Amino acid sequence: MGIPIAPGTDLTVLARDLSATHDAVMAGATPTATPDDDVHESWTRARSSGTRPSPDTHNPTSISGTELAERRAHHPVRDAVEKIQTLFSDAADDTAMTMGIFDADGVLLWRGGSSGLLTAADRLHLVEGARWDEESTATTAVGLVVRHQRPTRLFGAEHYNRALHSLYCTAAPIHDRRTGEMVAIAGLAGPAMALQPAATAFTTAIATLGEHEMSTAHLAALAELRSAGTSRLAGIRGPGLLIDDDGWVAEGRGCTQPTRVAAPVDGMRQFIPGLGACVVERLPKGWLVRQVGPSSPVVAELDLRGEPTVTVSGDAEPWHTVLTPRHAEILILLGNAGDHGLNAERLSHLIFGDGGHLVTVRAEMSRLRRAVGALVTSRPYRLAPDVELRVIPDGVTPDGVTPDGARAPFDTRLDERQRFLA
Repeated sequence: MGIPIAPGTDLTVLARDLSATHDAVMAGATPTATPDDDVHESWTRARSSGTRPSPDTHNPTSISGTELAERRAHHPVRDAVEKIQTLFSDAADDTAMTMGIFDADGVLLWRGGSSGLLTAADRLHLVEGARWDEESTATTAVGLVVRHQRPTRLFGAEHYNRALHSLYCTAAPIHDRRTGEMVAIAGLAGPAMALQPAATAFTTAIATLGEHEMSTAHLAALAELRSAGTSRLAGIRGPGLLIDDDGWVAEGRGCTQPTRVAAPVDGMRQFIPGLGACVVERLPKGWLVRQVGPSSPVVAELDLRGEPTVTVSGDAEPWHTVLTPRHAEILILLGNAGDHGLNAERLSHLIFGDGGHLVTVRAEMSRLRRAVGALVTSRPYRLAPDVELRVIPDGVTPDGVTPDGARAPFDTRLDERQRFLA
């Protein structure tokens, strides 16, 4: 969030006061002014982790060039970057400003700005591929958005690291309007004494443009898929779907058309509610999904006697897959949640004991859905309709021991977790 800065504020005085507050807190003294709650909590986390506010250096970790190229190529904001950079270039006549687009992990994927300021940004490792999450950079606007997912502005000594005290930075989340999930972060930065009152609003406008362009590109891609694949869909016997690489449905035939199914994998059978067992076939612009089994209720049997394994029956033929202990635990939690399901924050509380692991939860859910297909749906996360989860062993003692005397492969005691489901 950062400290409120009204038009007409004397930035020199504010910078001096914030620096005094920062020094007092770092020295363990009582500051004359209280920093913003989010900022102070971030400082506390940084100090607890052993990070010390260096006066001269700032050196966050970076991903490899290969990983950077991979993240850019598959990022949903990729089609919006050109228009975002154009908006920034047209609107930012103040050369003392840089722009960055980060992914949801806080990795800088694209940036823009004047050559002189980008040279200064290089010295602070504000470069493409650098990580700007809290673990890498302590207290920054981007790090706070990764954690809290709301627009943030930091000025001068609100940054934990003294090497950043000469800067202001703003950041705003970019959401995928289809799912509501934060997929990227828009950020601006520049010299603290050049802060403009509209910087936060400008950052939010960039984020809104990114969201709009993602939606437009998505609808255009689905329309192209419909145009290219309708004849193939009409040529199959029985119900079927046209879907894109992420499982979004462009067209349906002979069934109630879902909005989204599990992301397809070539040659993999998957269960789709309303269609039953299905296979996918690659098309030039997406995938053709066709029914190969009945749409009867499906039973997912989770066997915990050893390596967690889920066996699915109710399709034309039963199929099974091996799960990690974490994914098995999540399935149990979703089964207990019923039709109401669980959002990412509630799952974070149940798994880790607090709501601060949203990125990890979303990544685990993505991997789980790749493993079990459409058995699990999202918004919120839950078992698909007509899916019944049965757990073997079907009872666990309060100390986590299974009926045959063995210990469960992870803690399956759900009683104390039910308070989070209320």
